[in-house]
Amino acid sequence: MLVEILHRLPPEPIHLFRASFVCKHWRGLVHDARFLRLFREFHGGTPPVLGFFSNQPRSPLFVPSSDAFAVPAAATMRKDDWLALDCHHGRALLLDRRDGKLLVWNPMNGDKRYLPLPTQAHLENEYTGAVLCAAGHAEHGDCHSCPFLVALTFGSWGDFITSACVYSPKTGVWGEITPIHTNSMVDLKPAAHVGNTLYWRLDDDSIVEFDLDKNSLDLIELPDDGFGIIMLAEDGCLGFARLDRFSLHLWSRVASIDGVVSWTHRRVIEASCATSSGSMYGSSGASWLC
Repeated sequence: MLVEILHRLPPEPIHLFRASFVCKHWRGLVHDARFLRLFREFHGGTPPVLGFFSNQPRSPLFVPSSDAFAVPAAATMRKDDWLALDCHHGRALLLDRRDGKLLVWNPMNGDKRYLPLPTQAHLENEYTGAVLCAAGHAEHGDCHSCPFLVALTFGSWGDFITSACVYSPKTGVWGEITPIHTNSMVDLKPAAHVGNTLYWRLDDDSIVEFDLDKNSLDLIELPDDGFGIIMLAEDGCLGFARLDRFSLHLWSRVASIDGVVSWTHRRVIEASCATSSGSMYGSSGASWLC
């Protein structure tokens, strides 16, 4: 009966947080993985959006979606020092631009893990990266206590070489650095995560693909004129979205019968006239946290 009552608490994390202080028995219930899975299913299966990290100059580093969820530690992080790079599987990845180190941060429990930048990356001009659950789950719903990995890309304006490597907390070191020649720099937007591959936009009409299994980099051309965002498509493939006036064009990168992978124009969604073209392209300073 108690479990059924707790399942009916509002989905915002603050309510489970408060319930955990009632007694030791309640604390054990609300931290149980099975309870959390059933709690999410009761509320529709999708974890609530807690807020977003913003790199815009006149906004807080973390903007909560409601007053019910606040991250006190975020208020002490100076915007001049910290740059949000990514949010995946319950963790955020931030770059300390002053001291040259990375922070893997779990805002739900306050856990922080500082990582050094790769030695070669200290001489580079631009960084971006991704933090992912390394437990190998089919579904990533309760990853807060699971092992993680960090993938980092960095590039130099002088020779237009983009490099990537992976940090594993198990070894405590960065893996082999893989370089690739590009004609531009990696765009400072969140990566698209598809399977065990990460994708980042470049400043030109192309994408850099980082295969985590093979530790290899490749380049992919964008469809059409390239203005838009990359994302995980509904079919589970790499997707691309572009806003043309009030029409949203959606592409997926799929394989044909003979194995050739190419972009396919999936559909067009007529957007509201209240949506401006700047709303899609002007969001480079935010990474959503779920």
